[in-house]
Amino acid sequence: MPKISPVLLPAAKLAHAFRAVPRVPEPAGSGAVQVAEVRSPSTPGKFELVRAEGGGYLIRILDGSGAVLALSRTYQDKTAAVRGVEAVRECAATSHISDQTARTPPLP
Repeated sequence: MPKISPVLLPAAKLAHAFRAVPRVPEPAGSGAVQVAEVRSPSTPGKFELVRAEGGGYLIRILDGSGAVLALSRTYQDKTAAVRGVEAVRECAATSHISDQTARTPPLP
């Protein structure tokens, strides 16, 4: 049985409490796209700690199929990277979707 860091345990419990209740905002305006359904992946994603080329560590966030969703900034050591994972978990568990598409021009 893998050991779970006591630092990550509170954030992980909080994440599971919020995961069951997806929150979808109201449409931002006439050009907004209505979200029909928010589906949970059948296989959970994961955080991977990987070594950065110039030294330090990166967090790679993968979805349930193994596709890379995001890559973090470089952390000096593993402890800092684990704290970064904790911050992402906490933020993701309590965040709402903020539709900024109606307010900003498209990227070039």
